[in-house]
Amino acid sequence: MYQLYTFLVGIHIFAAIIGLGPILVFNQILKNAGNMNELKNAHKIIGKLNPLSSIGFGLLVTTGLLMGVMNPSLFKTVWYLLALGLFIILGIYSSFTIERKLKSMLNISETHVGENIPQEYIELLNQKISHDWVQNALLITIFILMVFKPGN
Repeated sequence: MYQLYTFLVGIHIFAAIIGLGPILVFNQILKNAGNMNELKNAHKIIGKLNPLSSIGFGLLVTTGLLMGVMNPSLFKTVWYLLALGLFIILGIYSSFTIERKLKSMLNISETHVGENIPQEYIELLNQKISHDWVQNALLITIFILMVFKPGN
């Protein structure tokens, strides 16, 4: 049983890396595009990384809950319950803010004719960046809770 739990912890850590890594670089990839051709390529890269991130977050919640089932005392700790709650909030927040902006940005990049990046796109990117600060704060808070386990 201990070996299985240790294996789940390893998968959990790996899932955190593949779930979080791409999300932290999306804005940098988009901001570095200097023209529409580069922007379209940036969206292609993000389109390929996004499913990897989703798999990582899916594994993260699955392994986290399995570890809770294997060690029910986790459900009595503040850090674990708070991390689960923040993870749910993060998913809802990202779906209703960031994903919608990203879809609108992708639509603009696919339909725009010309090499200049339209102002409408830049405005959406700036709005997305402010929402990303909230997302990243939630992610960092969850990771701090998982690493330091306050009130354990």
